[in-house]
Amino acid sequence: MIFTSLQNLGFTSYEAKVYVALVRNENATVSTLHDDSGVPNSAIYGALKKLEKRGIIEFQNTKPMRYRCIPPEDAMAKLKNDYSEECDIAFEKLNDIYGESTTETTEELIWNINGVRNVTSKVIQMMEAAKKDILILASSTPFRTIAENHASLKKDYTTIIGVMNRKAGEEGISVRVISSCEDEAKKIKNLVPLATVRVNSIEEADSKMKSFVIVVDNSEMLVDILKDGDGDADLSAVWTNGAEFSSVISHLLSAKWEISEKYVI
Repeated sequence: MIFTSLQNLGFTSYEAKVYVALVRNENATVSTLHDDSGVPNSAIYGALKKLEKRGIIEFQNTKPMRYRCIPPEDAMAKLKNDYSEECDIAFEKLNDIYGESTTETTEELIWNINGVRNVTSKVIQMMEAAKKDILILASSTPFRTIAENHASLKKDYTTIIGVMNRKAGEEGISVRVISSCEDEAKKIKNLVPLATVRVNSIEEADSKMKSFVIVVDNSEMLVDILKDGDGDADLSAVWTNGAEFSSVISHLLSAKWEISEKYVI
């Protein structure tokens, strides 16, 4: 797990293994790092040079040379700072390019989004951008239930609930949820007291659908479907900010909202 996390931060496989070996040893020679990490001697020097360039290790000019890492807390703080600065630079440049390349279009485009992190990040982004209304249709297998059963979704679900509370409370935005059962409606109402919740039972459904629909400001929509694999859950979704398509889905959800029963605690 630690190797994967370091690689997600931009380390190569060899750099991650050498760095962990350095953390494990207060200070070490190349020979020690080879024995501890399993990285070939020829590759260790290159990895050490990259880690030194990152500013998270130090060396002693002895024979043989000895290396040590700075405290992990300081190393992670430096990596975060460097990452933040690079993100700011990349954002500025990419935003300039994006501004130059975008053109007015009336074409209604629907985009596919795959992966738990990507889908839930999009949901959070949509909610954060809401100015007037958030309308959600929960499936027969609620997102809350799915999140409770899959570790990768728990943190995002907590974030989503937090955004809903802030939007409904501090910003006074309408947050409406159509639930498939009273038990789920009760839990949503307890978690987001200022949300308006209605129940539209779909007990007659042949199978437990694992999906939900969210429409924001009648102009942006996302439909997601959860897939259970051998390990943790995964999500895929379709998203559009095409005005006509979003308006149609919003109209259908609004119609469903009107025929649903208001949930009262």
